[in-house]
Amino acid sequence: MRRPLGPTLHTVRAATALARPRPAYAAGLRAAVATVVPLMAAQVLGTGGATWTSLGGFNGALADRGGPYRTRAMTMSAVALCCAGAMVIGTLASGHIALAIPLTFAVAFATCLGRAWGTPGVSVGGATLTTFVIALAVPASAGDGAFLRAGYEMAGGLWAMAVALVVWPLQPYRPARLAVAQSYRALAAYAADVALHLRATLDTDTSELPAGSAAVRTALEDARLALTQSRRGRPGTSGREERLVVLGEIVDQLFAHVVAIAEAIDSIHAVARVSSADAAVGTALDDITRTAHALAGAVETEGEPEPIAVPWNGDALRGAIAGAIAADPAAAVHYQQAAAVLDRGAQYAGVASVTVAALNAGHGAASPTPADIAGVPAAAVISEPDEPDSALTTLRAMLSWDSLIFRYALRVAVVTALAVALGDALGLKRGYWMTITVIVILQPYTGVTAQRALQRVVGTVLGGLLTAALGALFHDPRAILVLSFVFAAACVALLPVNYAAFSIFLTPTFVLLAEASAGDWHLASIRVLNTLLGGALALAGSRLLWPSPEKTRLPGFMAAALHANREYLAAVVALFDDRSEAAGRALRGSRRRIGLATVNAEESFQRLLGESSGSGGRLASAMTFLTYTRRLTASIAALALARHSEQGGGSDGLRRFTDTATGVLADLAESIEGGRAPAPLPSALASEAARAREAGLPPLLRARLDRLARQIRLLHDAIGRWTLGEPDPASPP
Repeated sequence: MRRPLGPTLHTVRAATALARPRPAYAAGLRAAVATVVPLMAAQVLGTGGATWTSLGGFNGALADRGGPYRTRAMTMSAVALCCAGAMVIGTLASGHIALAIPLTFAVAFATCLGRAWGTPGVSVGGATLTTFVIALAVPASAGDGAFLRAGYEMAGGLWAMAVALVVWPLQPYRPARLAVAQSYRALAAYAADVALHLRATLDTDTSELPAGSAAVRTALEDARLALTQSRRGRPGTSGREERLVVLGEIVDQLFAHVVAIAEAIDSIHAVARVSSADAAVGTALDDITRTAHALAGAVETEGEPEPIAVPWNGDALRGAIAGAIAADPAAAVHYQQAAAVLDRGAQYAGVASVTVAALNAGHGAASPTPADIAGVPAAAVISEPDEPDSALTTLRAMLSWDSLIFRYALRVAVVTALAVALGDALGLKRGYWMTITVIVILQPYTGVTAQRALQRVVGTVLGGLLTAALGALFHDPRAILVLSFVFAAACVALLPVNYAAFSIFLTPTFVLLAEASAGDWHLASIRVLNTLLGGALALAGSRLLWPSPEKTRLPGFMAAALHANREYLAAVVALFDDRSEAAGRALRGSRRRIGLATVNAEESFQRLLGESSGSGGRLASAMTFLTYTRRLTASIAALALARHSEQGGGSDGLRRFTDTATGVLADLAESIEGGRAPAPLPSALASEAARAREAGLPPLLRARLDRLARQIRLLHDAIGRWTLGEPDPASPP
């Protein structure tokens, strides 16, 4: 049955959801100092330009997203320079609507292309466009020329840089520490979910691994990026940096081991499960969770942490299954594999414990070596990514109709220019608030634009009510300065948590700062009206002007995930008899690529939910696809770890099976990309698994192949339903 309110309810839930990060208290206080102090100084010294200096400070504070010192300094410098240039251009064009409209189009288009350069590009482009719009809307007065305004704005930006980088300096390795610690916390959350999952499936055959692996993979990539950026611009490495690299790599190893444990236990039929063995696995996963949390806290701690013990390994599980081997040898094989994985995982955790102690001890302790790990290879130092393409190459790639960023920039340019023209035609008071609303709401994806519009409008309405209430209570300029400080700090601190909360405090901040000289608290109601108009324009633009619906993008991400799984399986089998550290690095690289591809597919599916009009057939099939893609990856990872348990004798059977399996996965990817039904599943897939059993393949590898064959068959069925638009058999009518 069609549910027309489904997408709306999903958008409301997404808009009001609170993100995991805590409020950025330090960033909020820095932003308040950067924004309000120039206002106070201008009033005390009588220098003028308070609004523009405060705006420059606020833009600089918003651009400070954390990260390595050098990256922050470059981004904030670019914001100050570009905003000063935008101030000059906007002021000179102010009052000339025939010039303002095409100029707005050009500036909006150029600044939105900056999204191609990641977060710094978004920060610089957004601040530049906002400053241009404000300068364009506020005519210059005597003693307030274009270049003087630019000087005030530049002074505010430099003040924000001084506060963030000099007065309130950042510890150089703090971003990397926080990122690595977050990856350990993500691992702890995933291990806890796996423990709950295994306990819940003890009495049932239904078995779906937790979906939290995407969160772990995202945290791992964030840690890699922070570590790489912290290295750039330094003449050499340091012992502390090397230890952080080791700690970051160990998280990846532990993650693979937790996945392999879940896969091994999930391979056992419910009736063959041994309660004492399951209890031992659950206890070990609980211990892993506690160890990961302890490591996260120790990585964050600048002082010397408490020693971290690793009290778990596979001994308890081996003891629990000792009496069950004769009763069910097949189940015992999987339990023994889980015990072996626990042993290796405990060794890696022990290395992490030693490394984190050396990290916080300064130069007194050395990083561990392979000999310290009792046969487990040391975590490899992460290779820095390839150098990015030149700016010109990136720009050429963007200036194509197939580029999502190109269409997004064109959409923003058209709607922003329309907002400027509409504000002038209607004679709207403070019409630039409507234009700024358009700028901040429009996003590359249609569903995300609707979510941002709801957050912005609701936050602005609530902020307007707050401002009106305060206007009835406070009239003293000193009280207004105090309130300005509080609101500026609150809106920036809450930005990582929820954009609607940010918007609630942004409204009184703008009314108090940008309009401080007007002395008109009724501007809050005008801001609400302009926000409603801007939100309506943004939504219309996202729906009507070259939309990028997620339903056209998801198939590509799904196919990429299948290709990555195919390459990972081929790499595992090709290197099955190779237990060198080089082989381990190659497999970790393949697993990383498949993790990124799966995260992209899952994020695309989340965006599709916000755009869906209610038909659940393809959505249900996509959910099934994502579930069994994660399970397929887990099975391949478990097969990779089996390299350390099985000493040869199975590579020929594995290769025959893999040739068939990779061919099926390639066809499934092509069917998704081409919108056609997949070819019939070859009987050779099952026959190769059976032939492997007859050829005397070890029991553990036989079980892995049977499981891989079953998951590929389920993926084949899900993709068949996807291409035909049919619901899953278990989906509600």
